[in-house]
Amino acid sequence: MIRHVVLFRWKPDFDPTEWFAAVRGLQHKIPEVKELSLGADVLHADRSWDAAIVADFDRIEDVAVYTAHPEHQPAVELSRAGAEQIISVDFELPEDAR
Repeated sequence: MIRHVVLFRWKPDFDPTEWFAAVRGLQHKIPEVKELSLGADVLHADRSWDAAIVADFDRIEDVAVYTAHPEHQPAVELSRAGAEQIISVDFELPEDAR
């Protein structure tokens, strides 16, 4: 299983309400997404980012399907419009962590 983690740092004037709504439904629209969670940072520490997505996929190829999927594109566009920075990491979950 592959875990896909993306962190967002929003521009100061960006309201992420529409972004959260666009991302929230993706698990039910894209079959390759096995689990998806997202949320806004609650700690607000100096090292904190503003929001995160954590999504699980069976295979690394499924991450590419998700990335290119038409249902994902509105969220991508909102991310590009509102984010100052976006970082991501994709890693394999060990069998005992699933």
